[in-house]
Amino acid sequence: MIIRWVSEDGKRKWIYPVERDIYTKGRIIKQVSTKAKVIGITKVNIPSPLHPIVPYYVMLLEDEYGNRMPKKTMREHKIGGTYELKAAATDGAVIITKIKYDIEEYLKESIKLVHAYELKPADKILIKPSIIEAAYAYQAVNTNPKVIDALINYLREKGIEDIAVGEQAMLGNDVTDAANKAGILDVCKKHDVPFIDLSKAEYAEKTADGFSFRIAKDAIDRKVINVPAMKTNSQIGISGAMENMIRVTDERTQKRMFEEDIEKTLPKLIKELPKFLTVGDATIGLHAQGPTSMGEPAFLNMLFVSKDPAALDSVFVEAGLFKMPQYLKEAAAIGLGNTDTKSIEIIGDDLEAIKQHLKCPEKDATSHPHIKLIDGKADPYIFNSALKMTAKLVGLLGYEMRLAIGLHFSEEDLAGKNRLVAYGKDAIKRTRELGAKTAAEIPEDIDDMEKIALLKSVLESEEKSRITIADKLKSKFAGFGSKIKTRF
Repeated sequence: MIIRWVSEDGKRKWIYPVERDIYTKGRIIKQVSTKAKVIGITKVNIPSPLHPIVPYYVMLLEDEYGNRMPKKTMREHKIGGTYELKAAATDGAVIITKIKYDIEEYLKESIKLVHAYELKPADKILIKPSIIEAAYAYQAVNTNPKVIDALINYLREKGIEDIAVGEQAMLGNDVTDAANKAGILDVCKKHDVPFIDLSKAEYAEKTADGFSFRIAKDAIDRKVINVPAMKTNSQIGISGAMENMIRVTDERTQKRMFEEDIEKTLPKLIKELPKFLTVGDATIGLHAQGPTSMGEPAFLNMLFVSKDPAALDSVFVEAGLFKMPQYLKEAAAIGLGNTDTKSIEIIGDDLEAIKQHLKCPEKDATSHPHIKLIDGKADPYIFNSALKMTAKLVGLLGYEMRLAIGLHFSEEDLAGKNRLVAYGKDAIKRTRELGAKTAAEIPEDIDDMEKIALLKSVLESEEKSRITIADKLKSKFAGFGSKIKTRF
């Protein structure tokens, strides 16, 4: 697609969005072309960090208005040939779109390329973004509000009035605070679209393969457009089309999904949900220590669109040169979607052309350099709480310690870990089963200041191998003091 912003008198053009002609104060006309002629092509044989796979080609395209734009491709095109994207021929296709300035136009064109996807004025739409914690839009933790804004505009153009935005935050966070800081509440107010806290929704129970899911009725009764922020996830590899739908279930369901191994239960949930469209938001994207604000913005400028969430996630994994997550292997095993990128129909940008080395997450990292996780696939509340507690200790000197969370870790995972703290009932249960020696056991239901005080006592003492009664009393006083301070 080639877009230009042109002055009303046609004398001036801009390659970026302009609202008014600064010379005449006249209005701006947008020129949009989806068809172009190849007027030049160059072969590149030298790799670079953003273009590691060679050889590739750079075409020079020209549209009917004489506007020109370079385009990277892995295939050699003939000069004089026509470059135009055709709609997907299969339901499992993934549309990959590189964005230049105008998210709304690229979003519209991407959805048009999806095979047999119709939107009707009578449709009731639930937009399901990713809003897991209070973070600004530029941090790329949550879905970009510009994508939600563009999507609502597109739906309104289709004559659809019954639109809602629904999400719940990562367990332990407040979704309203998160949506407000992310700028998504402002978008909802702008369009007079209700924002639904799915943690307070009505639920319907569905059973699949012996597992009962309590699913928000809004995600069943409405046509869902899933809009995840595409990013890394230190627990399961990536957060994308599939992971984002965890939060249409209630709190207890989410905790049970992790207790029974999230990488096995997640594909079961997706298979049980009604079909949905995914618009994967990689307008910024997050890599390194995702999915929280410990991650780093990746500045990808892309959209991934598909009716097949497993295919979309698989394409994103390969685009970032990540290792295939176990949950996608489990999805393939139960026949959920297509995870074989060689057989997935790719429309838009070539998959090989967008590949780049994104930073993989470290499974044991926390905000504190001396506190490492042993993550037994802890549920979102424990995972979130553990990261928050360790972040409170940043800046304090200390000695290396290990924080075990969740149920799914083995004796080998604990081998050689001397200064070990079991955090949460699941980790306490598991370390006891394994007969592991722990410096402390910290249940999740005590006051946060107590948790921090107990962690601090282990962190600051090199010889500390066991929490003493004195340590526990100090932590109790710390928790009591925090309650008094909060009250007054």
